[in-house]
Amino acid sequence: MTPVPEPSPPPISGGTRETEADDFRRAVLQQVEALTADNQRLLQSVVRSERRFRTLAKSVWHVQEEERRRLARELHDGIGQTLTALANQVQRILDDARGAGNLGLEHRLGDALDLTRSALHDTRELSRLLRPTLLDDLGLDAALNWLARTLSERTGLDIELQSALDERRLHPDVETLVFRITQEALTNVIRHACAQSARIVLALKTSALVLRIEDDGSGFDTALLTAAERSGTSSGVRGMRDRAELFGGSIELRSAPGRGTVVQLTLVLDASDASPPING
Repeated sequence: MTPVPEPSPPPISGGTRETEADDFRRAVLQQVEALTADNQRLLQSVVRSERRFRTLAKSVWHVQEEERRRLARELHDGIGQTLTALANQVQRILDDARGAGNLGLEHRLGDALDLTRSALHDTRELSRLLRPTLLDDLGLDAALNWLARTLSERTGLDIELQSALDERRLHPDVETLVFRITQEALTNVIRHACAQSARIVLALKTSALVLRIEDDGSGFDTALLTAAERSGTSSGVRGMRDRAELFGGSIELRSAPGRGTVVQLTLVLDASDASPPING
């Protein structure tokens, strides 16, 4: 007998295929939406963590500045006052020795007075370098003028200041940030650049403050500095970048061997960062 063939399954209609395709698309869409939601939650978590980190880092920075201010005050009002009293006392004894005609004692007291005055001068300079009262009392321009003059007298480096602030006061945090970055940049010039001159330029561009420190020194290969930053062996420039980033700013460094160096800070200012000029 001839076998009877089994019946074939009924053909899949076009409507069934479309239903399965729609189900597949909906499943894919749901997975994409779930992944998107997860990514949004992760992004929000990262943003919150970054904000907390910035807040913590700023708090540490404020504590450091307050400690600098406290030490500067103690140096000035404590050790400084003691050395001032000691210098006055030695001066009186020296005057008595001169009146008595004791030349040997006069010379020794003169040397002691010179040492005391030198220690007093160094203590006052250290106090100002820790936290210059000019920065709090008169603002950034006055503090930068003092810094340029002091470093020039100490090292012989010719330092020029060009500022567009015109006695305009900024937020205390911004003034401190700009002063510290200028101080660090000039310290690097003095230590490493073998420069004859340097220039500090402060410019206001719309809502941004631009600080530029230039020198005519030996320069360097910026690729080597980048590698040193990544390896953690260049803390000075890394520190400037970190401080700038705390306030939404950025540090750009341009240099080449034999062509000097430019360190530039760009900082966006908001309404709370600026104050009206001081009235004379």
